[in-house]
Parts: sequence; structure tokens; C-alpha cells
Amino acid sequence: MIPRLAIYVAGIAGFFIAPHYLAEYHLFQICLIAATALVVLGLVAVTGLAGQISLAQSAFVGLGGYGSAILATSWGVPLWASIPLTAFAVAFAGFVLGQLTLRISGHYLALATMAFTAIVQLAFIHSDPVTGGAAGMPVPPFRIFGLTLTTGRHLYYVILPATALLFLLVQNVMQSRFGRALTAIRQSETAAEAMSLNVLRYKAMAFAGSGFLGAVGGGLLASLSTYLDPAQFGITQSVYFLAVAVVGGMASPFGAIIGSAMFILIPDLLQSFQSYLGLVFALLLLGFIVLRPNGLASVRLSRYLNLLSPRPAGGRR
Repeated sequence: MIPRLAIYVAGIAGFFIAPHYLAEYHLFQICLIAATALVVLGLVAVTGLAGQISLAQSAFVGLGGYGSAILATSWGVPLWASIPLTAFAVAFAGFVLGQLTLRISGHYLALATMAFTAIVQLAFIHSDPVTGGAAGMPVPPFRIFGLTLTTGRHLYYVILPATALLFLLVQNVMQSRFGRALTAIRQSETAAEAMSLNVLRYKAMAFAGSGFLGAVGGGLLASLSTYLDPAQFGITQSVYFLAVAVVGGMASPFGAIIGSAMFILIPDLLQSFQSYLGLVFALLLLGFIVLRPNGLASVRLSRYLNLLSPRPAGGRR
């Protein structure tokens, strides 16, 4: 209990201290890591917790970004309200997608979610009056209490608290009866059905949670980039999010943070080798799949971070 309390206190203190010592660019990077981690957290929920292979995450991100931007520009809904409203709508779409596709499994499910991503991306491109078509559309800035938030320093105070709140929510869900049911389904659907669990309903709800987290992350990423390009929301980006989850650790919420930090900071550290970044990431992913399949969250040093994560029912960490 004391180490966990110490980590919370240190995290809160660091949150208020960091803006006074870090440059604008570094604060922007922290916001980018937090928003990306939120997207990847959706994959941790649907793939790591429920065991369902999904390549629909970039579609959820795109729906969250475009939906919140359209509500803000066309309907005058403030961005701080349009993001959660859009996220609930995307969660419902994720639930419907789950109901339609989760009677299949394995690579067939991956192909079905891949097709969903392709359809959503084509919808963005061919809906010119609403989305701006292939040219994309600008994203209005956050406006709270009459203040316009455009810099990394301003957005830091919006994105990090929202991310932290949702991470705590996911941890509580993992400790709940619902989380234990998803774990049982991942381990054996047959055994879960024998325990009278509605497997299809639980898996669809996991997809809904993934859609909600992806949409919130998409809205926050849109506010950081200030512009939406439909090319950002294709199958390649879904594979990117899946790679982040694998490197960070699919079984731990903090794996989403660790993996996002790796994939965002490595390009800065390898500025002299930009043309080889694709090879670096490919080798990194292959190495983790072969040597460390549980990701960076499973290494010894990360056990201190995992003090914040829920303990699996009936077992050790």
C-alpha cells in the first residue's frame, strides 16, 4: 500500500512540476504519448483482456477525431463536450460491430475488423461535404472558460488528466466481475459458457470499450494535430497501434504507456537514421514477439509501475 501511495503522490507532484521545467516541444510529446496510450489501451482491453484480435482501432480513432471535429465546426458543440459525445456513439458502433463479427474468431475476425477499417476510411474520403474528402479538414481548438488552448503547455492540463482518469477506470473494470468474465472468456470460451456467461455479449462490450477509448484518444490526437487527414486512419495505422501494444505489453494497462513512449521517442533519438526507422521498428517488433512476448511491461523494472495495476483474481502477478 505504501509503495502504491508513494507512486501516486510522485505522479501528482510530477504532473504539476513538469510544465515549469520542460520545453513546449517536450510537453507536446508527453501529450502525444498520453493520447496514443489511450488508443492503445483500447487494444489492451479488447485483445489483451478479452483475447479478440482487432484491426479496427484506427477506424475508431478516425471516427472519434472526425466526429468531434464535425460536431464542433458544424453544430457549435465545444470540443470538450463533442469528444465524449462522439466516444459514446463510437462505443455503440463498436458494440454493433462486435455483435456482427464476434461469431467468428482468429484470423477471420482480424480480416473482418480490417474490412471495417477500410470501409470507414473510404467513407471519410468520399464524404466531401462533411469530412472534406481526401483533403481532410481542420480541427477547432479547445475552448474552456473563454480560453483557447492551442499549445502543448495548455493541452497538457487537459489530455493528461483525461488519460489518467480513463486509465484508473479501466483498472477498476479489470478488477470487477466484468473484467474477470473477460479473462475467463480469453482463457476458454467453452468453460465460460459452461459458467452461464453470455460470451457474445461480453466480447461485444469489450469492443464497445475499445471503441470508446479509441474515439477519446482520436479526439485528443486531433486536437494536437489540428488537422485530420483520412490517410491517417487506414489499416497500416491499425497495425501500428497493435505493434505499440505488443512492444509495451498487451496484458498490462501500463504497457500502453511504455509502448507509446517507445514508438514516439525513438524517432527523435534516431534523427540521423530516419530512412531506417521502418527497419528499426520491424526488428524491434520481431524481437519482442520472439524474446519478450509479454512486452516491456513484463521486465523486472516495470513491476514498480505494475503496483498500480489490478492483481489477477486468484493468482500472483
